[in-house]
Amino acid sequence: MTQAIWTLLKLLIITGIVIFLMEQEGMLRVEWADYVISVQLGMALVAILLALVCLLFIHKIVIHLLGIPKIFRSYWKERSLRESHTSLTSSLVALAAGDYKHAAYHAYRAQKLLPAHYDMGVATFIEAHAARLLGQNDRASLKFNKLLEKKESAFLGIRGLMQTEIEAKNYEIALEMAYQADRRHPKQVWIVKTIYDLEIKTYQWARVLATLKKLEKLKALDSETIRHDRKAILVMLADEALGKEDVVTAKTYLKTAFSLDAGFIPASTRLIHLAIERGQKRKAKSLIEQSWKISPHPELVKFWDLLAPENTPSKPASRLEWYERLIVLNPNAVEGQLAVAQVALDDGLWGKARTHLAKAEKLDNHAGIYLAWAELERLSTQNEDAIFAWLKKAQNAKQPKQWVCCNTGQIYETWYAIAQPHGLFNTIEWTYPNQRQAMSSSNLLISSPQQDAENLLLSAS
Repeated sequence: MTQAIWTLLKLLIITGIVIFLMEQEGMLRVEWADYVISVQLGMALVAILLALVCLLFIHKIVIHLLGIPKIFRSYWKERSLRESHTSLTSSLVALAAGDYKHAAYHAYRAQKLLPAHYDMGVATFIEAHAARLLGQNDRASLKFNKLLEKKESAFLGIRGLMQTEIEAKNYEIALEMAYQADRRHPKQVWIVKTIYDLEIKTYQWARVLATLKKLEKLKALDSETIRHDRKAILVMLADEALGKEDVVTAKTYLKTAFSLDAGFIPASTRLIHLAIERGQKRKAKSLIEQSWKISPHPELVKFWDLLAPENTPSKPASRLEWYERLIVLNPNAVEGQLAVAQVALDDGLWGKARTHLAKAEKLDNHAGIYLAWAELERLSTQNEDAIFAWLKKAQNAKQPKQWVCCNTGQIYETWYAIAQPHGLFNTIEWTYPNQRQAMSSSNLLISSPQQDAENLLLSAS
């Protein structure tokens, strides 16, 4: 309705103008050579107005015709952009679905459809990433390097090249790239974490410790993880110093680790060993006691034994009394009860051994306790049926604590900072293996009392 009124209004205005011009009085005389033209003024003005309108209309048509190529270019550009975005979306979907071949194809197509001056960083990255996952490392490297040409996409290029080197296990090259990425984009948590992991893989423990401090400052790891990792790093730094025969530096690192956690066996046992080597028996005894209260471990028993007094005619129970101090320090430690029971067995104190084995059995029920019972029966009663019964019970019981990777479940003879062959850092802990590992690692065989007694002797030796 409004449009109709506006159209009618324009017609009225134009009509009014024409009528106004037609009513103008006078004549318009034009002389040109021998020709003389006389026209009524109103008619002349209307003719001039119509001529102007025609000229404007022709001008509009000419402008429109001249703009046709631009319209076509704009149309094809819009169409290319639309198809490029569609291809980019398809590449992301294919990548998420694990279809790396089609992901690379659609990313390549998206780049071809985009005008030259448009940013192709995302599509190039997707193509490079898909090519890397397809194992086409040369193509991936070419695309990642292309991303380095522009400041906006250089970060993606470095990240992609770095990941390619990591997968190829070229850790030192990847680490240099990580340092470069950190200089370009400082305080990026994932970059610092990558640097941390790569420094561990290249055994650069001094740098690892510095990077851990940076992660702590960025609050990228929780306090318990930082404390857990710092202990392991300090032990590795100590081992590195000992390899260079720098005992003073090694002791400094170990003391720091010990102060963080006196129950961290890799640190405490190394520190105790250094003290004993230098004849510092009182210091070693104090370290063992501090560590035993927190984490009773068989390795500590070995050092305790090195400090133990010998039995004499006047003091025939000196060693037993020495070992009983471990029970006083940590009454709930089954390792202490077993250690005292073993000393009682060595000294032929069968009743004392039975007492402590019974206490150990109340605290825990692992196979080591039942093996000790079998040993006691072999030495005291030589009852093959009783030995067989204890050995059978040991076979069905859980295995004692061992060094176990908490990620893979693999069992190790000793603690390592890096669990091979998986290359996991600080995942080995002193704990019980699961039942499947226990069965695979067990050497107990049920056949006959005689055979089991022989097996027991072999395991005891």
